[in-house]
Amino acid sequence: MIRKHVIASEKDLPHMQKDTKLSVAIFAHNISGTVSSCVKNILKYSHEKDISVYILANGCTDSTEKVALNLQNKNSNVHLVSIPVADKANAWNYYVYKLAPAGALHFFIDGDIEVQPDALLSISEAMNNNPNANAVGGVPVVGRDRLGWTKRMISCGRVSGGLYALRDNFINRLRQNEVKLPVGFIGEDFLVSALAKDMLSLQGIYTPSPLLHIETQAGFSFRQLSPLSAVDYLAFFRRLIRYRIRDYQLSMLMNYVNAQCTHVMPMTVEKMYENTHLLPRYYWRGRLTIIDWLAVFKIRNSAGSTSDNNN
Repeated sequence: MIRKHVIASEKDLPHMQKDTKLSVAIFAHNISGTVSSCVKNILKYSHEKDISVYILANGCTDSTEKVALNLQNKNSNVHLVSIPVADKANAWNYYVYKLAPAGALHFFIDGDIEVQPDALLSISEAMNNNPNANAVGGVPVVGRDRLGWTKRMISCGRVSGGLYALRDNFINRLRQNEVKLPVGFIGEDFLVSALAKDMLSLQGIYTPSPLLHIETQAGFSFRQLSPLSAVDYLAFFRRLIRYRIRDYQLSMLMNYVNAQCTHVMPMTVEKMYENTHLLPRYYWRGRLTIIDWLAVFKIRNSAGSTSDNNN
C-alpha cells in the first residue's frame, strides 16, 4: 500500500547526501502535452542540487522538442537530446553509452508520467538499503489494476518502464560487456530487469531476485485512457498490439540468446527476425485473434516475409 506522501526538506533526508548526483533520462516521443509537467515534477521533488535531466526526444514530429528546448533555456540542469530514430530501446542505448555521467544514480522515466513527491527519495534510499540491487523500480498509484500490477512486479522481479533506477556500476558493466538493447524491441523494462538480475532468459523475466528491488513507497501516476474517447480507444487497441508484439519478440530473443550462448543481443529486431526459425504464424485465438494477427503481420512484414518459409 502506498504511504501518504510527505514533501521532505533537506534536513529530513539523512540517507541522501546533499552531494548525491542524480541523472534522469526521460523518454520523449510526441508527448508535448506532458513532458513539461514531468520535468518540473522531477526538479521539484528531487531534493537535490546536483541533478541532470536529459530529455531524450526520439523521432518527434510534434512540438515536444520545442517544449523541451524551452525547459532547457529556463533551467541549466535540463538538457534536450535530439535523437532522429523514434525508438525507446535506441534512446536507452544512447543514454547508457553516450550520456550517462560517472558516479550517478541513473533514473529512467517515461515522459508521460508524473513522479510522486517522495518517489526519487524512496528509490535512492532503497538503493542504499539494498546494496546488492542493480535496479530499483517504482510502482503505479493510479489505474484499476495498479495493485495487481504492483504484485506482478514484485513476484516476477520486474521493473516498470515508467520509473526505475539503475546503479552506476551496473551501467559500467553493461558498457564493458557491450550489452545493448535491440533497436526496435518493445518492452525494454523486461530486458533491463532480466539483465539486472543476470538472468537473460524467459525464466529470468518471471523470477524475483535480490539484485532487483521494487520499492512500493515510490509512486508514479499517468493519465488513464477513457473508454468513452474514440482517440483513447484507438490508443488502447494499438497498445494491445504492441504488447502482443512484445511477447513474440521476447520469445524470439531468448531463443536467440540461448542458441548463441551469450548476453550479446542482436543490434536490431530485424536482425533477430532474420536469424530465427520461430517467426509467429497466424492462428485462431478467440476474441484476441485480430490483435494477434495484426502483431504477426507487423513482425513478418518487418522480417521481409509474409509466408511460412521460415517455419
